[in-house]
Amino acid sequence: MLGAELETASTPVPRDQAQRLARDHYGLSARAEWLWGEKDSNYRLMLEDGTAYLLKILNPAEDPLVTSMHSMALLHVEGVDPGIPCQRVVHTRDGAADFRFVAGDGSERGVRMVTFAPGVAQRTAPQSPLQRWRVGALLGRLQKALKSFSHEAASHRITWDLKHAIGMREVLPTFADIHQRKRLENAIDEFETMIVPVMDSLQAQVIHNDFNMENILVDTTTPDTITGLIDFGDMVHAPTLFDLGVAAAYQIGDGPDPVEAICDLIRGYRSECFLSDTEVDLVYTAAVMRLVMRLCIPKWRARLFPEHTKRFTTQSASVWSQLTRLDAIPRTVAIERLRAANRQGSRE
Repeated sequence: MLGAELETASTPVPRDQAQRLARDHYGLSARAEWLWGEKDSNYRLMLEDGTAYLLKILNPAEDPLVTSMHSMALLHVEGVDPGIPCQRVVHTRDGAADFRFVAGDGSERGVRMVTFAPGVAQRTAPQSPLQRWRVGALLGRLQKALKSFSHEAASHRITWDLKHAIGMREVLPTFADIHQRKRLENAIDEFETMIVPVMDSLQAQVIHNDFNMENILVDTTTPDTITGLIDFGDMVHAPTLFDLGVAAAYQIGDGPDPVEAICDLIRGYRSECFLSDTEVDLVYTAAVMRLVMRLCIPKWRARLFPEHTKRFTTQSASVWSQLTRLDAIPRTVAIERLRAANRQGSRE
């Protein structure tokens, strides 16, 4: 069920080695500050003049072709729509978008440097309907920019891909609470019944696949302004509505009306991309399935790496709360509201 990228521990590369990589390959003398990553070893590089970069030393399980895809996608988006606030690839002295090296533990790992995006994570900032509208519009713009992007690694298998979501069944026995286990099972059944049979007929392309509140950065003083979009590390070729379903699962947030939060997102998305009523119905199911994955995958990883249990499962209580608040609104009512929001989709 889990892919190698999450079954392989993210072993930090020593700080002095990160600094040497920056100096030798980019000609930068910088102070490195380690940043936690789900699967990679990340460093913020600070130059004396205050300029910051992000050095990503990738998980040894990542295929070099996948590393290339992520770099090429960032360059593609920059070329097609430079107004999208993605991080920019910093080329090596040799002009490469990424490179490989052998770490001290003998593993071969990919390396990429990008600009350090300004702002704070959306999750930590005040949220509003306008902010969610802009998140939806940004997702639509990104999908339009990526529509013309292709890569031989785009169909690689990753754990967080909704195409393989029914594999979450393997994790259900680890949930001791029978009511929780039954709720998760029902969601998987619904996904298997409603989406799996039509999945191959859905519009598909390379998608971001991780449009969550940690990867969307906003301005510290005017949080309705989006300043950055980061982490293309879960990109995959999949139905575009999965991208929207993933985003919806996070934009629910902690507010009292989770459906209205998704409506805000859809209205913004529709200002850039068309969405049929059939797709809207499936977005709801995809969003619920992403919530299930947010509960199952951390649970599974915590069993693999018990020393990181607290870090992996820190948001589980919040996800259960989101799922409970969604369940309080009848599904038929929720979908009708989402359809209405889709029809209302307009400019900001």
